[in-house]
Amino acid sequence: MSMDDSMADRIGEHVPRMYRVAHRMLADADRAGDVVQNACVKALANLGRFDGRSALATWLHRITVNCAKDAMRSDTRYQAAQEGLVSAAAAGDQPASPAQVAETSELAGIALQMLDGLPEDCRNAFALTQLDGYSYDEAAEIEGQPRGTIASRVFRAKRVLLEQMSSLIDGRMES
Repeated sequence: MSMDDSMADRIGEHVPRMYRVAHRMLADADRAGDVVQNACVKALANLGRFDGRSALATWLHRITVNCAKDAMRSDTRYQAAQEGLVSAAAAGDQPASPAQVAETSELAGIALQMLDGLPEDCRNAFALTQLDGYSYDEAAEIEGQPRGTIASRVFRAKRVLLEQMSSLIDGRMES
């Protein structure tokens, strides 16, 4: 087994996490698969650039995010996420009624708007730690920021999201 084969195997071990990152960003299984495939090709083509200063997972995450951002430029994120979440709701274990699909779609749209409304630095830190499962230390390495900065951004994101959800719930209860 050559060095490239062992590195390809190591990259292959990270494909599920890369897929989750791409799917979260694109909300489309097919497009996420394409992004992961593209990210793997780029990683293999640029093995010489990987110097080992960061973890392999960190390097692959950056490549995957960049590939997903490129894919999003060809389509709006909100529109793709809406379609993906509605189809995910419709494909659940129990058949969803039209009202359930509509409610899920509405809630998904609200959640995406809330996330999209966060400042980019807070949104990235929140997504890395709360959605992608990275530790604060791993997120700090990925973002190139101190751990305390990531913790602060996650705290701010949670506070803003909580305030927005509270306002939304209060508004619905008054109606």
